Amino acid sequence: MSPDGAVILIHQEKFVINRQDSTGGYVDLPFVSEYYDYIFRELQDIKVYVDLALKSGGPVLELGSGTGRIMVPIAQAGVSITGIDLSEQMINICGNKLKSESEETMRNVEIIKSDLRKFDLGKRYPLVIIPFSTFQYLLNVEDQLSCLESCARHLEDGGLFVLSVFNEAVSRLSDESLYNEFDITPEFKMPDGRTVFRGFRYVERDYTKQVEIKESIFYIIHPDGRHERLVHKFGMRYFFQFELIHLCARTGLKVKGVYSDYNYRPFDAGFREGRLIIIAEKSAGK
Repeated sequence: MSPDGAVILIHQEKFVINRQDSTGGYVDLPFVSEYYDYIFRELQDIKVYVDLALKSGGPVLELGSGTGRIMVPIAQAGVSITGIDLSEQMINICGNKLKSESEETMRNVEIIKSDLRKFDLGKRYPLVIIPFSTFQYLLNVEDQLSCLESCARHLEDGGLFVLSVFNEAVSRLSDESLYNEFDITPEFKMPDGRTVFRGFRYVERDYTKQVEIKESIFYIIHPDGRHERLVHKFGMRYFFQFELIHLCARTGLKVKGVYSDYNYRPFDAGFREGRLIIIAEKSAGK
């Protein structure tokens, strides 16, 4: 905890793996962190994770905790949570948020800078979560298994693991119109007066490796009238239902449910705008 009471960084996890950043700038590009909370403010997943955290009794482990979009509400609900993230810029944004929170909320938060592919925190949790689509930045099976094995090691016997990724419906995988830039985020204003609009497009698909290259494109109008265009280009692995079930099984995680949205709608692979949400349980003795 810093002198002013804000938790910015507890310690830096030693198991950082030096590999090429497959996120294409999540760690290094300042604007990706700066705009993150604005472009994902309409997501409907926070209540689900808060409810799961309360039911577990805590503490909770979150991989890819970022700016604290989910971590802070869980801490506000009175549950202790440890967050892992590799981006120091994201961690700093989360730390600044915590400065305006109560002392109790700040005490409930621990932030660790670490690669989610391999970590060892020396403790177990009743709930481990990888919200939104963080897991999709792991492009190969080696990294996916390493991450899931680390999650399983940190789960109590009978503990829950929750993973959420995009559902890339077959109709979307074959939709060539997505190579054309399309609107994805409503225009928003920054505190300093900048107006930001976000477009999106698919650049490349590798059907063999199940990897899509995408561009998140930001158009900025500054208060002085200056225009700017910033591009975050990155790769994401898409998954199918039984592929994730199999990956979980290989790491001692028994899948209890598969859903298409945060209302626990049963998974429908054809639901074009849906998600693929896995809820699994740690097998005893694994």
